[in-house]
Amino acid sequence: MNTKVKQGHAEQEQPRAGDYFVLDTRGEWYYVDGDTAARVSRALDRRWPAPWVKFVDLTGARVWLRTSHIEGIRESTEHQRARDREFQYLRRKEERGDRRWDDDE
Repeated sequence: MNTKVKQGHAEQEQPRAGDYFVLDTRGEWYYVDGDTAARVSRALDRRWPAPWVKFVDLTGARVWLRTSHIEGIRESTEHQRARDREFQYLRRKEERGDRRWDDDE
């Protein structure tokens, strides 16, 4: 029997990247599920937003965050990240092709 289970600590499911949303704040990012992103978005869209928003991020951390510190919410799907990696690869490849042999870099 697994020691963690024997001690009464059920093992948590290992995190997977999958699709998620990113809350951009002053200096930090929080990764949240779609429901949490929608709830935070509704809280920000109010005529008079509450000064704080509370949520649980994908790591299980409880977060209390000033709404005035939230700078954006963005979607991040597996497909979008794969396309971004492809784009960055092609961009770097293009930059390497533009270099001359006598460049100082």
